[in-house]
Amino acid sequence: MPYLTALPETLRIYPIALICTPRMVQESLQVAGYKFESGTVLVPCIYLAHRRAETYPQPEQFNPERFLKQKFSPYEYLPFGGGSRGCIGTAFSMYEMKLVLATILSRFELTLANQRPVYPVRRGITIVPSSNGVQMVVSGERQAATRESLVISP
Repeated sequence: MPYLTALPETLRIYPIALICTPRMVQESLQVAGYKFESGTVLVPCIYLAHRRAETYPQPEQFNPERFLKQKFSPYEYLPFGGGSRGCIGTAFSMYEMKLVLATILSRFELTLANQRPVYPVRRGITIVPSSNGVQMVVSGERQAATRESLVISP
């Protein structure tokens, strides 16, 4: 169950959106040694922010433990955008993801239908699974005692 708290790692590797809403610089500013003048349009890239080795060591590696060990700031982890223009459904979608996964995994044992890798596909500014997705087979049903021991907290 602690790994439900580590679900953000899936959205770190493949955030739903590649970019945030473009923003126009109101006053000159300097970021990471780059100077941006008033009127410059900046487009934050979620995908690249989540692959900064300075923030996420071995950024290409799926490592859910990183979210068990530390909490990342809204400037480091932003799969739903950020600031006042961030997704209004962030908390709901994260809770829904935990609830659905906990329900399925507490009731059923699953195995992969095949060992073929699934690659993400870009659709506009979003990333989605390839057309076949990740196909799973229910290989068994868990015992009731196991199901009752699982508790989901928001």
